[in-house]
Order: sequence, then C-alpha cells, then structure tokens
Amino acid sequence: MRDGYIYILRMFLVSAVVLVLQLSVINRIAPLSPVPDLIFVLMLILVVDRDPVTAVIIGFLLGFLQDLGNAAFLGMNSLGNSVAAYMVSRIGKDYLPDNIFFRGMLFFAAFLVKDIIALNIVESFSPLAVLSGFFRYTLLSALFTSILAALIWKVLEISFERVVYPGGKY
Repeated sequence: MRDGYIYILRMFLVSAVVLVLQLSVINRIAPLSPVPDLIFVLMLILVVDRDPVTAVIIGFLLGFLQDLGNAAFLGMNSLGNSVAAYMVSRIGKDYLPDNIFFRGMLFFAAFLVKDIIALNIVESFSPLAVLSGFFRYTLLSALFTSILAALIWKVLEISFERVVYPGGKY
C-alpha cells in the first residue's frame, strides 16, 4: 500500500516539474509558434498501457493541472486530455501493434483530438477560426508532440526492460 502512495507522490512531483518546464522553458523558446506539449506527453506515457478508467482520471488530473495555467478556459484541457487518454488506453492497449510507428500515429491522433476540442472552445465554435488555428498550429504541434512522446516511450521501454545475463541473473 505504501508503494502506491510513493508512486502517486512521484507522479505528482514529475507533473509539477513538467508543468514548470512547459511554462517557463518550452513556451518561451518560440512564442506564438507550434511547440510540443510536455504535459500531454507525460499523460500519453502514463496512460498508454492502463485501463480506461485510470487513464481518464490521469488525463483529467493532468489537464486540470494544465488548466491552472490559463484560468480563462478552465476545464478545456481537462476535457481534451480525458477524451484523448480514453482513446489512447483503449486503442493502444488492445488494437495496435506494439511498435514505435503505430504508437507515434496513435499519439498524433490523440493530440489532434485534444487540440480540436480545445480549438473549438477557444474559438467559440467558429469554423473558420478553428480551421485557421488547426492548419496554423495544431498540425505541427501534434507532429512535435507525437514524435517526442514516441521517442520517450521507446527510451523508457528500452531502459526499464529487464536484461537476463548468463547464469539466469537479472
């Protein structure tokens, strides 16, 4: 039971560090240009092999943490991350092969879903403004975010994989 609390505390600390990196470093590198969404990358990595209920809870909590940075649209990222987390957990665990290309495509589609929800809320469901924002920012942000998430997922998969040495020792 104690390991569960330590895991939750570690994820909270990692989420806080990722949020600070996103708000202080990534968003300031190139303002008003497409940048990767590190909170979304963290969410993707956490939910890719989870059950859907846990994935939606993780997506909602990380989206709410992200919403605290922009209180004008409170709930926008929570909704988008929850829907994307459900999609990733259902499709990624059960239907797609377990390789980097398909995971990258799944992450790309999940970011598009999340950002289309966010664009519609921000632009008050105005079709021209949504399409303009989609082609101007969303496609490149989705590409950056999905490549980063797929690479981090693969590095974590390789680094935490157990290696059996001669003699049967780990």
